[in-house]
Amino acid sequence: MSLRIVFIFCLAVWAAALPCVAKPVLYIIGDSTVRNGTGGQMGWGDPLVDEFDPAKITVINRAIGGRSSRTFLTEGRWDAVMAHLRPGDFLLMQFGHNDGGKLNDERCRASIKGIGEEAEDIVRVTDQQPETVHSYGWYLRKYITEAKEKGVTPIVVSPIPRNIWKEGRIGRSDRDYGGWAKQVAAGEKVPFIDFNNLLADRYEGIGQEKTAALFAGTDHTHTGPAGAAFNAKAMAGAIRGLADCQLGAALHPADLWLPSVFSDHMVLQRGMAIPVWGRATAGAEVTATLAGKSATTKAGDDGTWKIELPSLDAGGPYQLKVSSGAATRDFSDVLVGEVWLCSGQSNMDFTLAKTAKRSFSGATDWEKEVAAADHPQLRTFSAEWKMNEFPQRDVPGKWTICTPQTAGDFSAVAYYFGRGLQERLKVPVGLVTCAYGASTIESWIRGETLAAHPQFKDLLKNFSTKNRTFRDDPKPFLDYGVALAKFKGGKAPKNPDPFQDQHNPYVLHNGMISPVVPYAIRGAIWYQGESNMNTRKLYADLQQSLIEDWRDLWGNPDLPFYFVQLAAHKTPSVEPGGGQLTEMREAQAKSLAIPHTGMVVTTDIGDEKDVHPRNKLDVGKRLARLALVKTYGMSGESSGPIFRESAVEGNRIRIRFDHTGGGLVAKGGTLGQFAIAGGDGKFVWADAAIEGDGVVVSSPSVSSPTQVRYAWGDNPAGANLYNTEDLPAAPFRTNP
Repeated sequence: MSLRIVFIFCLAVWAAALPCVAKPVLYIIGDSTVRNGTGGQMGWGDPLVDEFDPAKITVINRAIGGRSSRTFLTEGRWDAVMAHLRPGDFLLMQFGHNDGGKLNDERCRASIKGIGEEAEDIVRVTDQQPETVHSYGWYLRKYITEAKEKGVTPIVVSPIPRNIWKEGRIGRSDRDYGGWAKQVAAGEKVPFIDFNNLLADRYEGIGQEKTAALFAGTDHTHTGPAGAAFNAKAMAGAIRGLADCQLGAALHPADLWLPSVFSDHMVLQRGMAIPVWGRATAGAEVTATLAGKSATTKAGDDGTWKIELPSLDAGGPYQLKVSSGAATRDFSDVLVGEVWLCSGQSNMDFTLAKTAKRSFSGATDWEKEVAAADHPQLRTFSAEWKMNEFPQRDVPGKWTICTPQTAGDFSAVAYYFGRGLQERLKVPVGLVTCAYGASTIESWIRGETLAAHPQFKDLLKNFSTKNRTFRDDPKPFLDYGVALAKFKGGKAPKNPDPFQDQHNPYVLHNGMISPVVPYAIRGAIWYQGESNMNTRKLYADLQQSLIEDWRDLWGNPDLPFYFVQLAAHKTPSVEPGGGQLTEMREAQAKSLAIPHTGMVVTTDIGDEKDVHPRNKLDVGKRLARLALVKTYGMSGESSGPIFRESAVEGNRIRIRFDHTGGGLVAKGGTLGQFAIAGGDGKFVWADAAIEGDGVVVSSPSVSSPTQVRYAWGDNPAGANLYNTEDLPAAPFRTNP
């Protein structure tokens, strides 16, 4: 490695290790019109998250149904938010719907009407505890004052109007909670959004019938998903219009927006229509131009638009230009070639170099590999680690050209896979990398897909229970905030929010997959499974669901899906026997029954002590071989030997295989890791030898054999059956 490359690499590692300037956080507090856990209902706070650029700000919605300005304080919810507030953050608050009624009843949530300083001492009938109840305005002022003391910008929002009409007009709250909220904001000199009148005007503009469709059934207070999105877009516009408030700068642009997967240096898929999508002003005309070809469409009522540009042959560089009115977005150095989705958990997230962010990484000879990684037509879009409760429209990331200065941050498996494709295909290759360490497979699948399968009912039920528990008890969020305030480095405290846990269903689909759909891809490679050991009996169904889900999302029932069977790990067994890893490999292999799939075997390149084997070169090369043969139609063998059938021949069993290539090989000597059993089911190590196109297996201690196993162990050290293409045989048992 040259001194210049060493210097540049060390500089990059040093820069990555510097403390990051934390993004500001927008905290939202309020009631069920802001965040709703009732089926069929949704508050505006959740879709508002999607109006912000996740690269600029984090949005945390801490509103909860049934709460008032008073109970948000008395239940400890405000203290929990306070524990997280940092200088530069923002606080959006909307209360009022639940502040009416008696002060001391079965809910004890009403506040004193108005904004005065009057108070009333009570003993709550709910728990016999004393409480001093204050006015609606007093509670708002408390939140504002304490937020300001933390260096936070508070924004007061008046309650949304209820769907109650009289003489062609919808009811407004100028004389009560809406008016009081405005008075408090003015008195405290903080931004105010007159959401009540803003939405009332918009509801009246579309009429009573269309307004009713925004609410949940016959409910006149709670919106459904359509109403929540309608209100969130209105809120985003109101935030954008706030004077002397920087929050609007973190919103996606209103005139023309495209997701981050469109950036300079991108690779677009050759040979198929090229989808380009985003948002613009409702009803505006949008035009996209690439390589001299243009297409035009109109943005819908919600501002969304999608254009399909005609397919192109491999080539470039081009410029992609998208315009709407005076707004334009220009993307330069655009190539057209082959694009693959690369996903999974840490073994896919494992980068070519060891970096500050991924200290567990670093492939074999990574320093040498990085120094030689000058491949300007190999590029990656690496999505940031993001999880969410709802599908998002963007994930931070950008396209990066493969150079010695950037290659260290490439997924090692994806890098070797892409390099293998490019060497043979001689076209640009793009890698859309969406991977997250320790993630389960169900975290990458849509919630509605999981819900359609009864066998996943318990997964979703357990997740729902976690969510309700976290929603109802503010203490875990409080404790997390306290721990973060004390955190000075080392292992960060764990976020207790179930929607921020990569082990849970659909959260990574929502945060990382949804934002890149429907970016045109040729296929997907997948390396995952270690985190599903406890649900391995469901894994075959889960992986099939993932494949079907992605094929449905991309509108391609034949989308190639090539996956890595888990590598050898743990201490080799002295006696024949399986384990959790063994069972997981068998579950993974069942997906080979699905058309247009392929499996890479890695039992020969694992690590006894490290779940992250360093040899990612062979993993990537074997994935590339699968794609080159099965997707691109090149000659050669795509896989190592895979068990096809067995036959008992007296005191021995003959095994035959698919994918024998030019023949079977006992690599390094006598075949090992074959075990045989008779009717008693007790396995012993067996003698095995290659005969013609098969392997015969026997043991002097088993006179009447019934079944054979090969490489049937978590770490089957000594498994050495290959084909002449140097591809290892997959583990198998003849009697599953």
